[in-house]
Amino acid sequence: MTDCAPFTKNRVRGKWLFLGAFIFSCFFFWWLRSLILREVIHLLDPVNDETIVISVLALMIFIAGYLLPASGRPRPGMPKQLLDACGDFAYRATLVIFFPALLIAIRILFSHINLDYGSGDAVPRPYQALLYLHLFFGFMCFGAADPEKQGSRRLWIAVALVTLPRLIISIHGARFILAQAVIPALLIAVARGWIHYSPKRILQIAALTLVILFVPAITRGDKVTGPGNDIPQFMSSNILGLFQDNTDLSIDDRCPPFLVSLTAKIIPYHMLGVCVMDIGGLKNMPATLERILTDNNPESQNGTRSGTGSIYLLELYVTGGIFAVYAGSALFGFSCRRFVGWLGKRSLFSGIWAECLTRALLAPRGNLSYVYERIPSLILATFLVIGIVWAGRLLKSERALISARPCRSLQLRQEV
Repeated sequence: MTDCAPFTKNRVRGKWLFLGAFIFSCFFFWWLRSLILREVIHLLDPVNDETIVISVLALMIFIAGYLLPASGRPRPGMPKQLLDACGDFAYRATLVIFFPALLIAIRILFSHINLDYGSGDAVPRPYQALLYLHLFFGFMCFGAADPEKQGSRRLWIAVALVTLPRLIISIHGARFILAQAVIPALLIAVARGWIHYSPKRILQIAALTLVILFVPAITRGDKVTGPGNDIPQFMSSNILGLFQDNTDLSIDDRCPPFLVSLTAKIIPYHMLGVCVMDIGGLKNMPATLERILTDNNPESQNGTRSGTGSIYLLELYVTGGIFAVYAGSALFGFSCRRFVGWLGKRSLFSGIWAECLTRALLAPRGNLSYVYERIPSLILATFLVIGIVWAGRLLKSERALISARPCRSLQLRQEV
């Protein structure tokens, strides 16, 4: 992660692409339903004007925080030789893990293909761990890639290897499984200048978005039009209403849900027996906001098939009221802007920032902490890979030095 100059002097590629995508996400999840109810079918909208104003102001403050100039001194970067070595290691790991990841994806598909979407057993944790490990090394390979030196062939192979298992799972699974591989790769490619803006590129990106939205829905059996399709499900998904109806939510007897979900990946709450709850037959689950809301209203399907879902505005509101909503929106926007800026640098950490930005696009219908929760563990894992590669290079150099000593001794004897 190296800045060659202050951010104020650097052109940040992809800045407007992400901002436009986030605005669209807010419009789609927050306001489109109200617009249809009020202006198209002329029915009563349960979301009042005050709630809409709060959401509009929150987005405007997000944009203001996002557009703040982010200056800073250049940071020392990783030596290029070590960066190349880590990129090679990540590429080989992506190749090796691809085959078990592919087999797992096929098994998941066939185990769920005869079941309704959302039913059946959850994907076993070892499967999830291996699939995510594959994604981790793939993103590391993307971030460390240098097409001018290595060519673009390896980059395209890595993209295909990471995408294919998730595409197979998405045939009868969630859209985000596919988006989690495609969107970070796209963000990195735009930020690094591998993809340049043009009317053709914009149409291609729009077409890719439609594929992610509708193809998994069609292949898993959902109907895009007609009764019982995605449109009635969308109309029943009242995300802003979820915020409006739960502003009086009391967490006096619970841990702050924002802090719980933000630290759930690094603090074993289930082992400590604190900040946990039982829900859906699962014991000692971290008491995040969406679980609290689902427990309070188990019949609601306002957000997702597995429960009420959430909205980051409510997560901030129950933490510190309306001030926290606006202050948190500004910090959220500023952090996203930093992530976009960091993506433009060749770095082993680029995949982490790209994944955070991908999750940020779902924050309008999810938890804000979902954006940041994996950062500590992923940074630690990245430093572990760097340590392994550095130790391997050091050991290789030591062996080369030892093997060269007999030859040098023989040469000295011959000279004598």
